[in-house]
Amino acid sequence: MASNLDWNIGRLLDAVEKARIGENTIIVFTSDHGEMFGAQGRRAKNIFYEEAARVPFLIRWTKHIPAGTVSHACLGTVDIMPTILSLMGLPVPADVEGMVLAHCALGRKGPEPKAAFLQNTGACAAWENGHEWRALRDKQYTYAKYRLDKSELLFDNVADPYQMTNLARQPGHRNIMARFRKLLADKMMSLNDNFHQCTWYRDNWTDGNRIIVRGAKG
Repeated sequence: MASNLDWNIGRLLDAVEKARIGENTIIVFTSDHGEMFGAQGRRAKNIFYEEAARVPFLIRWTKHIPAGTVSHACLGTVDIMPTILSLMGLPVPADVEGMVLAHCALGRKGPEPKAAFLQNTGACAAWENGHEWRALRDKQYTYAKYRLDKSELLFDNVADPYQMTNLARQPGHRNIMARFRKLLADKMMSLNDNFHQCTWYRDNWTDGNRIIVRGAKG
């Protein structure tokens, strides 16, 4: 699959260059999640560990984005749309959740998110309560909290890249824990996220809650 994907991305890039539209075409390569493949004793996605949560984000814009530019900003999916709009010179709606990170793509300095926000509303495929969690990932740490038992996890991704040691209860990390608790509480409040159990979404989050703004053509 990787070879096929690589080949087809190459075909796409070749077609853009052949059509001479590279300077007017922004190409993004990313993914929605990774897979655990046995790490942490887990098989699939829906978890805050690095193997599942950290995904590629590559962006190409000929003669605009310098080749080889690297950014360590904690970009999340919600940041992609406002970032692309900004690069295109289009207005970003004021109520967009994400942050404009166009300067990061262009190799410039500017505001960045304090951390990426991750959430799992539970095992919605089976409507099984008890798996809900929220998490934050900054440039060094991953912090997570489960709804069911209020348990917390803290990993130093620099010193412990495989996330084998939970630092949440270690006295030397009390200040870091306090910082993440406040960051998470503030983020959830800004999103009106009440940390409901899984079945709440089945019973309450109906089609009427999904507001879709359609264009003139429907």
